Amino acid sequence: MELFASSRASRERVRDRFTNLPEDVACQILSFVSFRDSARVGCVSKRCREFSLCVLNLDFDSAYAIYVRDRLRLLNCLDRFLFQRGEKEIKSFRIHWIFEGESARNDEHFRVMSWINYAVKCNVGSLNLELSMFGGMMTLELPPCIFHCKSLRHLIVDVLNTGGKILKTPSFACSSNLQSLKLKNVTIEEEFGKWISWCCKCIKELSLEQVFKTERISIQSSSLESFSLASDYRWCSDDLLKLSILNISGEKLGKIHIQWKTRRRGIDYLQIFAPNVKDLTLIGIFMNYLSLGKLMWLEKSIIYPLGIYHFDKAFEILCSVSRAKVLALIGDIIKVVFREGIMTPPLDNVYCFSMLGTLTDDLVPPMAILLKTMPNLISLRISNAVIPLNSSTNSSGFNISYWKSLNLAFVDHLEYISIPIFNGDNEVEFAAYLLENARNLKRMVIYHSGQHSAIKWLQNKSFCYSTANVIFMEPVKQLIKKTKETERRLMF
Repeated sequence: MELFASSRASRERVRDRFTNLPEDVACQILSFVSFRDSARVGCVSKRCREFSLCVLNLDFDSAYAIYVRDRLRLLNCLDRFLFQRGEKEIKSFRIHWIFEGESARNDEHFRVMSWINYAVKCNVGSLNLELSMFGGMMTLELPPCIFHCKSLRHLIVDVLNTGGKILKTPSFACSSNLQSLKLKNVTIEEEFGKWISWCCKCIKELSLEQVFKTERISIQSSSLESFSLASDYRWCSDDLLKLSILNISGEKLGKIHIQWKTRRRGIDYLQIFAPNVKDLTLIGIFMNYLSLGKLMWLEKSIIYPLGIYHFDKAFEILCSVSRAKVLALIGDIIKVVFREGIMTPPLDNVYCFSMLGTLTDDLVPPMAILLKTMPNLISLRISNAVIPLNSSTNSSGFNISYWKSLNLAFVDHLEYISIPIFNGDNEVEFAAYLLENARNLKRMVIYHSGQHSAIKWLQNKSFCYSTANVIFMEPVKQLIKKTKETERRLMF
C-alpha cells in the first residue's frame, strides 16, 4: 500500500502541465525563450511541436553554425521549420546572418531574402535584419514587399561590416505604413530622404547610425516625432563620414539627437525646423551654417558643438535654446557669447545646468555672467571631457571674494552640484564659495585625482560651514576598483 502511494505521488510530481495549457498561453511562454530553446521544446512531443510552430517571435542566427556543413544543415532546418509553420502570423522576426564563402554566398542570400518574403506573407509587425555582407556585393537591395507591407510597423537594417554597403532606395510607387525605421552601417542615396518625406506618411521614429558616404540628407515629415543621427570616427574610417548638408523639418518632432563625431570634416549646413521639439541634442562639428529656429516648448537641450567661433552664430544658438529647463553647454560657446558689455538672453527657465569645460581664467568671467541669467538654478554640474592628471592650466585667478562680489541669485536655491578638481584653484575657490553660501545645498560631489593639495582644506570646510552631504570621489581609483572586482568575479 505504501509502495502504491509512493508511486502515485511520484507520478503527480512529474505530471506534464505544459501541454495541457491553452495554445495561446503556451505560445506566450515560449516567446520569452530563445528560438533555439523553443525548437528544442518542439522535439519533446507532437503537442509541443504544435506550440513551437505557433510562436509569434522568430530569431534566426547564423552564429550557431560556424562550419559549412553546419550552416547547410541550419539552412535546411530553418526552411523546413517555416514550411511546417505555414502562414501563421509573425509578431517580430530577427535575422542575424553572416554571409561567408564565395560559393555559398548567393545561395544563402537567396534563402534569407525568401525568409523576408515569407515574413511579409505572415503579416510581420517588426523586422530586424542584421546582415554582414563581405566581399563583392556592394548593394543591399531588400525585397520591395518589405516597404509595401501593410502590417510592418518597425524595421531595423544593420549591415554589420563597415564597408558602406549601399541600401537601395525603395520605389516611390507605393506608400509605406512604417512607424519606426532604424538604419546602421549603410550608405543611403539622396533619394532616400525624399522617399521618407513622400512615402512614409505614418513614420514616427527615424534613426540613422554610422551612415556612410552620404553627402546630403533632407527630410520633411508631417508625422515624424523622433529623429536621431549618430556617427563616431572611432568605429569606422573618417573618410566614410561625408555628410555635408542636413535639413530636418517636422512640426510633430519632439526629440532630435544629432551626434556627428569626426576628426576632420563636420556638417557644413544644418537647418532644423521643429517648433515643438522638447528634447534637443547637438554634439559634433558644425562648420558654416546652423539654424535651429524658435523652440517654444523646449525642455531639455545638450549643445556641444565644435567649430562655433563667431558671436552671431553662438548667440543665435543660445537664443533658440533659452526656454529649456535642463540645459548643457560646452565651454567654448560660453566664452563666445557671455562677454563683458554684451546683452545676453535670459535663462529663467533653467533649473538644471551642465557645463563641459575646465574653469580656466578665460572661462570664469563668461561663466559668471551666464550664471547671473539663471536665478532659478537648482542643479549645477561641471565636467571635463578628459581627466587632466598631469597638465598645467591657467586657472588660479579667481578666489572666493570674486564670487561673493557677484551676488548670484541662484545660490539661495542651489541643492545639488558636482565639480571636478584636478588642476588649478578656480574650481577649489568656487566649491568653497558654494559650501559657505548655498544654504539649501543638499549634496555636493567633488571629483579629484587625490593629488590636489586643497582637497583636505575643502574637507574641513565642508564640516565647518555646510550641512550638505559632501562626497569626494577619485575617478581613477574607482575605475581600478571596478576593474579588480570584475576580474575577481570572472576568476570565481
